Amino acid sequence: MPPTAVDLVHHRGFGKLVDHRDINLTNHVAPQGVARVEVRTALNGWFNAERIDDAVLVADELVGNALKHAGGPVSLILDIYEQCAVVAVADRDTDIDAVPVSPSNPSNDLDDIPEDGRGMFLVALLSTAWWVEKMEAGKVVTAFFASSTGDH
Repeated sequence: MPPTAVDLVHHRGFGKLVDHRDINLTNHVAPQGVARVEVRTALNGWFNAERIDDAVLVADELVGNALKHAGGPVSLILDIYEQCAVVAVADRDTDIDAVPVSPSNPSNDLDDIPEDGRGMFLVALLSTAWWVEKMEAGKVVTAFFASSTGDH
């Protein structure tokens, strides 16, 4: 089983938890928009603009995947530590095998990846680490973002 966010943070010394948000997305008409706003707002002041944009794009992709493949997202979970952030999207689909755990792109050219397969490649490219875990009533896809030097 992949490490939890708490395991990664404590193992690598990313500091104390400074913010936790659990946003219910089940009744929103535009859950991707909600996710983008929530991530940008939460990370403002903790990360540089480029890293915030990375996290916003990943959150958008994870929520979009839940909408397209899992009947919709249930929640967006944000944990912000002094030197990292964790963005996770939970849904009700228990099929973790449907999520490609190792998207690859040997040429590093997005044009070589079918449009329907680009999302998880972008998640892997933009996050420090990511994983999928089966939960009691679904799954959660988590992306971990270590801050870059000079973020604060």
